Amino acid sequence: MNSRNCAVFDLDKTLLSADSTVEWMRGLLLASPLKLIAALPVLPVALVMLHMPSARRMGASMLLWIAAFGLDHVALEQSIDAFAVRFEQGMRSLRWFDDGMATLRQHIAQGDRVVIVTAAPQWLAERLLVSFAGDLQVIGSDLRSAGGGWILQRHCRGGEKCLMLAEAGYGQAWRWAYSDSADDAPMLACAQEAFLVNASAKVQRRAAARGASRAVMVCWR
Repeated sequence: MNSRNCAVFDLDKTLLSADSTVEWMRGLLLASPLKLIAALPVLPVALVMLHMPSARRMGASMLLWIAAFGLDHVALEQSIDAFAVRFEQGMRSLRWFDDGMATLRQHIAQGDRVVIVTAAPQWLAERLLVSFAGDLQVIGSDLRSAGGGWILQRHCRGGEKCLMLAEAGYGQAWRWAYSDSADDAPMLACAQEAFLVNASAKVQRRAAARGASRAVMVCWR
């Protein structure tokens, strides 16, 4: 696959204003008092683990397992679809960035290959982007059932995004890359033109230290 005209986008806090997985799981937890009670003591530990590259998948899986406990594959997909419908009807906590979506549509109109690569579950990301089916590819985290709940089998975050892009046929470099996070520095560093979205000075320094010193800052609303 020719990646010379490939545009790679992160999803959460890049095209979306917040973390879609967090919002989806919050809805599942708030709908079940028992799940919410179970999640509260786990939350501080999970948040610490999410900042440790070697423990991120486990930390994310702990909260996901509680939120999705008791859901089979059909029920899980139904919960994702219900969340997406609420999002499409308008949510205060989550919306598309108009500037980001305009950029995404411009790449599609130009005939560029567009791929969304995200730490969000692939099923969730594909559902949120269903109106773009056929115009772009989605690469996200893989889930698997375990002990009555669901966990991350493969966490599409950090350097893992580059591996999964390569496995999907996008090579090891691309023309454009967009992300809000210093965790995506490997992905940004592989782009001819890299963009950091709404990044604080701290994020900019971290991204530069991790190899994405050429990234251009953009402000999307």
